[in-house]
Amino acid sequence: MKYYAFLMVLMFIQTGCRQLSPEEQEIYNNLNKEVNLEMFHSAPVYHKDTIVNLNEILNNYSFISIVYLKDGCAPCYPIFIDWHKKVNAFSLADDYTVLFIIEGNIYSSYERLIREVLEIEQIETNFYTVIDTNFSFLDGNMDVPYNIIDRSILIDRNRKIRLIGHPFSSDGMRNLFGRIVGI
Repeated sequence: MKYYAFLMVLMFIQTGCRQLSPEEQEIYNNLNKEVNLEMFHSAPVYHKDTIVNLNEILNNYSFISIVYLKDGCAPCYPIFIDWHKKVNAFSLADDYTVLFIIEGNIYSSYERLIREVLEIEQIETNFYTVIDTNFSFLDGNMDVPYNIIDRSILIDRNRKIRLIGHPFSSDGMRNLFGRIVGI
């Protein structure tokens, strides 16, 4: 709750007496919404060379950045790479991680995704990935607009949205991210 109040105060300070732009208003309206991850409770979640259960992730981390990508989308591979490189450069708290949700189809697989990513650049994949072959993530979160999900969202232990956007997109976002997750 203190993070939500902090974000509201920060948004007020940044906007002063001016009215929020439609984009800022949409971000503000989506903070503190709950993200539904129930559709992945029986799905395999990949972490390096192992498969874990989503409950393990939810129980072990206080903060999770959710990065939603589409399998086969050439611009998405560099985003996947960029997240691994840039977030690994942070001094991360032990209770923070990233969950990539890859919208795919019946032919999508984690192994193929990693193979194609590594053809572009050799990276160490330190974060979690789930393949959404049923396209259920967007359906299960219809109250959160796609353009908000597409930016990436930071959720807390209660699955509430705490930050919208890439934590490394600007110094302001990096500082806000750091204050929220405690780095």
